[in-house]
Parts: sequence; C-alpha cells; structure tokens
Amino acid sequence: MSIQRKSGSRVWKPLFAAVVVAGAVVCGWGAAGNRRGAARVPDAMKLPPLTPARVRAAARAVMPASAKVVVSRKDPADASLNAFFGYADEAKKQLVAYAVPGLTQKGYGGKIHLMVGLNPDRTVISYQVLAGRETRGVGDKLTTPAFIARFKDLPAATVAVTKDGGEIDAITGATITSRAVCHAVKDACARIDRIEGKGTGATSAPAPAVNPEGELLFDPTQPEEALKALPKGTATATALPGKGRFPVFEGKDAAGKTTGYAAVGTGKATGPHGDLVIIYQFGFTARRAPSFNPPPRMVNQPAIEMTDMENAQRTAYNAALMDALSQLRR
Repeated sequence: MSIQRKSGSRVWKPLFAAVVVAGAVVCGWGAAGNRRGAARVPDAMKLPPLTPARVRAAARAVMPASAKVVVSRKDPADASLNAFFGYADEAKKQLVAYAVPGLTQKGYGGKIHLMVGLNPDRTVISYQVLAGRETRGVGDKLTTPAFIARFKDLPAATVAVTKDGGEIDAITGATITSRAVCHAVKDACARIDRIEGKGTGATSAPAPAVNPEGELLFDPTQPEEALKALPKGTATATALPGKGRFPVFEGKDAAGKTTGYAAVGTGKATGPHGDLVIIYQFGFTARRAPSFNPPPRMVNQPAIEMTDMENAQRTAYNAALMDALSQLRR
C-alpha cells in the first residue's frame, strides 16, 4: 500500500514516492554498504603464510618445555598432515604431549586450521591458529591467550561452548567461531586416536545446526540502540505498537517533536556459498523517508562465509531496507 503525505500544499503521489524509495535503496548501498565502509561487511583477519617452518614452530609452542625430543607421524587418512609426539627422553619412552592439526570448515569465514597441544590423556594444553578467515575485531579473538586458556585441561573429545552444554564461554558476537574452534579441537583428538590406531578417529559428535542469521551483534529491541540510528538531537526513543519481530521506535527531541524513526529489516539472498541472511537497523526521517545519517547498522553476524558474496550482500541489503520500510507502514 502506498503512502501519501502532505507537505504544505504538495502531495507525495504513490508513483513519486516509489521512485524516492527505489533511489534510496540504490544510494543506500553506496552510503552504508560494502563499498564506502559506513556499515561494511567486516574484514577477515590476517595470518602469516602457512609454511612447514611455521607448522613446526606451532607444534613446539603448544607442547611443554619438558618435551625434549619431538618426532612426527603422518595421519593415515591424510598424508599431508603430520602430528607431533613430544618425549622427555632420547629413548622416546616417556611421552609428554602431542601437537596435532585440527581442522574444520565450520568457521564464520570457512576453514579454520589449528595446531592443538594435547596431554597423553587427551586433555587440552593449548592451541595456535595456523589458518583462518574469521572476522577482524570479533572472531579473530580465537587467537587471544584469554580465549585459548578457556580450553586448558578440558577433554578434547567433548569440548563445547556453554550454549551446547559445554564449558567454553563463547566469544561475544562470535559463537559460530567459538563452536568451530571446539570442532577443530575435537578433530585433533580424533586424528591422534586414528594415528595411534584407537578407534575410527571420527569426531565424537556432529556439529550443531547453525542458525543462518548467525549471532546478533547487539539487541535492536533496546531504546538505547535505537537512539544510535536516530538523528542528532533525538532525546528519547519509544517503541510503537506492532506485531513485527523487532519494534519500530519513534524518536523525539526534548520538546516532544518527532525527529525520526528506527526500524529493523531482514534481507535474504543466495550467493556462491548458500543463502545469506542480513539484518540491518535503519534510521528514517520524521516523514518516514530513509535516512543514512547516521548510517544503517548491521545487527547480525551472518552464519555464512561472505567472501565473494558482494552481489548477494547488495541484494540482501536492499531487501532489508524494503522490509524495514514495510515495518513503518504497519
């Protein structure tokens, strides 16, 4: 249904309004999308090239100093991967630790490759990240000592985030990454079992189902978050009655005059890696026209890898804007 709105003696006709909205969609991508960085898709973290020397250094780093002698053994299921056995003596009779590759494709950016240090009882010592494309500033916290320390002394075969019944507190805004690290640690445990001939070496449990929307980066139902999408000078944000998943907020200045609206829209598109779901919070003027000052904010961190997904991102962004507009009209 089209909206007609009077301004003085002028009337916004349905066709003209449609042109304004369509223009806002196209311009919105340039103002808030990937190309100019106002609400750009996060960049991937950067890691040094994966070389044999770096792999060996990582293996040493995740084993204790008591591992005086280190020898490698190939994975019978993948000859390109070596596990490292650390011994306390030259005779190789006292096993101290393992350093084992752990891989998963379940990361937010796709593949994550770890070198996992394990005690002989398969509890975790530590790990280092050899490869990955997790989000800089969010998912890249998998490399921090504080997060790595959460795995220390836990059984590698059953490690899991708290949302899945485990003991690992997930990285804020990066549960997908946190789950992926758990999966890679399990893979390392399964790999050493396979190398030593203990069982099939299959990962102990399947990866949990992933919500395509991923994780919310903030709660768009809170007035303080809505204020960040409303024009400068807005003093209050009040949720309007409605049936949508996320409320529409009306902003008012100190004198009680409406300054604009904040609404959330969800957009979907299919790209080379599957279905992409993006949620944005948009600001609108008092006349309910799209406003890009302040710029729209991405509400979620999608579950799908977004590399080479620019066209899908643009389509999903435009769909999210149209969905937010529809929320205003209800």
